[in-house]
Amino acid sequence: MEYVTLGRTNLMVSCSALGTKLLQDVSLEDSVEILNTAFKGGINFFDTSSAYSGVEEKIGKTISLAEKEIEVFASSSSNDFEIQRAEALLPLRKNLILSSGTKAKTGKEASIELEKSLESLSTDCIDIYHITNQDYLPIPGTDDGLYNEMLIARRSGKIRFIGFTTHNLELAKEAIDSGLYDVLRYPLNIFSTEEELNLIKQAEKADVGITAIKTLASGKIENVPIAFGFLRQNAKVISVWGARNIDEIQKLLYFESNPPNIDDQFLAELEELKNQTKNQ
Repeated sequence: MEYVTLGRTNLMVSCSALGTKLLQDVSLEDSVEILNTAFKGGINFFDTSSAYSGVEEKIGKTISLAEKEIEVFASSSSNDFEIQRAEALLPLRKNLILSSGTKAKTGKEASIELEKSLESLSTDCIDIYHITNQDYLPIPGTDDGLYNEMLIARRSGKIRFIGFTTHNLELAKEAIDSGLYDVLRYPLNIFSTEEELNLIKQAEKADVGITAIKTLASGKIENVPIAFGFLRQNAKVISVWGARNIDEIQKLLYFESNPPNIDDQFLAELEELKNQTKNQ
């Protein structure tokens, strides 16, 4: 597994993040197995949202179960080395980078959602908390109070970094240039325009972390190796991949260990896939 620094956050995150939206339709037991498999495979970045029904609770349950397992193990073993090894293998909160967010329209609503997320995730701090907005960029001092609430949450230690999520290209550019946001979540995949891909350079120049969502274009892209290889060309982009079962997680981990070669054949297949989709 490769790891990179996420912009100015200085967080060392796996190049592939686990997107958890698909876990809405997965049982708690299977979700715990998926999350554990992802983490033990090297994925230390979980991306979620308060808008994903029941998902934060499943992540929180996974964290709680791991911590209980460590407590039981520690109480039954006097071997410090074995205890440390167990801690390293289990997805304890301290080893995870958690990203969540809100679609709230006001600071008061965001505050309520943040408190619920903290409780659901079984944590007292979320590493990156995103404001999701498609209409405008929240800034300090506006009537909605959204950004001001993020500042309060950061000062109180409830979040570490402020992120912005949007599908609006102009807002994405504005967020990067504003200097107000540490991380940008934006749809990036093989169908992204040159202007959208330029966000990567813009973000890197501003030292803003960037995470790519909609990596399979909401299911329109079925060729995962091509999609994976395309995004992996940009070392600073963290790709968010969803999974609804163990098989899908294992495939992702396989591509991490065996990334596609970006050669003439790969580029030809990439262009063919783009053209096929355009003609559909």
